[in-house]
Amino acid sequence: MFENKLKKEDSEQLEILLGKLDSKELLKIIFKKLQGEEQIDQLISSFQDTKSQILIPLSIFSYKLQPAEALCKYLKENENHSYKQIAVLINRNEKSVWATYKRASKKRKQKFVKKSERYFLPISILKNRSYSLLESVIFYLNKTYKLSNPQIAKLLKKSPNSIAVLMKRAREKYEREK
Repeated sequence: MFENKLKKEDSEQLEILLGKLDSKELLKIIFKKLQGEEQIDQLISSFQDTKSQILIPLSIFSYKLQPAEALCKYLKENENHSYKQIAVLINRNEKSVWATYKRASKKRKQKFVKKSERYFLPISILKNRSYSLLESVIFYLNKTYKLSNPQIAKLLKKSPNSIAVLMKRAREKYEREK
């Protein structure tokens, strides 16, 4: 939402600034600005929205399942969502969620094991149907965590070349949307 209001030059300057500041410093700056404008309630509301959002561990995409299969299996078994809830969360058809889950449960019988994770993805990034699930994941990791293609490939246990192709497609789609 915020990025849509920025010009391209402003967006580039913001990226540079975000790269130089750590999260605490950035939060302090935002807090001081909002405090001066008496918009603390807005900040608290945004924080609560972010906190209440479902976070998907990156490791589920490193198994020998298709991204949609891994996602549906995780949401069904680990988060205990119904097919209908999953369909709404990821902007997919309920019947295709059911079929995808059934396919995944045949390929991998056991639940995903909860382990300490370094990277999490907000479920909201997976709603946009103009990107494939893996394009969304890779693009998010690159933009948010500043991970390179080889780093992403290692985390997802995929070929660096396939990650590079997916990143290129995601960037092209992102540029077209601007």
